[in-house]
Order: sequence, then structure tokens, then C-alpha cells
Amino acid sequence: MPRARLHAFEGEQLTVQQIHQRVPVLSQRTIRDHLAAGRRTSTAMLCFDPIAAAARGGRITQRILRARSTAGSEC
Repeated sequence: MPRARLHAFEGEQLTVQQIHQRVPVLSQRTIRDHLAAGRRTSTAMLCFDPIAAAARGGRITQRILRARSTAGSEC
């Protein structure tokens, strides 16, 4: 059986199951997603707003597309 992977979480090395014990509101899958995104504290995980993140991502994408379209029309 493979060993459980350790993750840096609030200054400690913990498994997803141990993190889930500290933040039982979140599923283990959600915890894995947060860890992959770099959120390494319970506060960061619980305060994450996916709607706001999507809106920020949308604005960034719009800026990139606008920059590309203006750069393409100058040629």
C-alpha cells in the first residue's frame, strides 16, 4: 500500500486525511484542489471565493485578448 503523501499545511507536514480532521467542512477532494492551487492554511481554504476568482480570471483573459487584437491590427 502506498504511503500517504505529506503536504506543507500551516507550518506542519500533514496528510490530506489529517488536514480534513482540522477542516472537516471541506471534503478531501476539495482539500487536494486547494493544496494544488497553493492554499496552505485553513483560513485560505475557507475564505476562498470561487466566483471572485473566476471574475478575476475573466478580467485577465479579457486584457490578454484585447492586447492581442490591438497588436494584430497594427501590422
